[in-house]
Amino acid sequence: MLWRIVRNLDFRQLFGLLGLFLRNPLYTFPTIFATKKCMAIAEREYGSKHHLGNPANAFRHALWVILITKKCLKWQNNEQKAKAWAKQFTDWHEDFSPNKALERAMDLHNNAMGLRYFEQIKDRNEAETVSFLKQRASEAVKVLTVEEVKSIEDKLVYID
Repeated sequence: MLWRIVRNLDFRQLFGLLGLFLRNPLYTFPTIFATKKCMAIAEREYGSKHHLGNPANAFRHALWVILITKKCLKWQNNEQKAKAWAKQFTDWHEDFSPNKALERAMDLHNNAMGLRYFEQIKDRNEAETVSFLKQRASEAVKVLTVEEVKSIEDKLVYID
């Protein structure tokens, strides 16, 4: 996922990413490792379905934030900073992604839900985390508008 991201960046975006990592150098490798792990788990659990706007995609976004946070905590034991970094990085990704407004809102919402779920599962292992998120993905709410996304407070959302 990260390589695909970097490959598609223009010059300005590439410097933005470089700036993010330069301001947070301790989080560079954990973020890369978490991104690779997230993609491997999403592929294992859902195949290529996680690339669509469905519950599998919601699962992947929440997992991505959780894994970034967990990996960063191993490098620097400060939960608030790790969570802030995970939010900053995943929000940055949505800021440059060429998504439509509803897709962007869905992704940002599911990223935020990942941070929220982190509080409930931070001490769980990978298998327990995946199981927890798969259950939440099975309960995801289908939305049709950005306003609907904003009205959902405690569930993952999807559009397809």
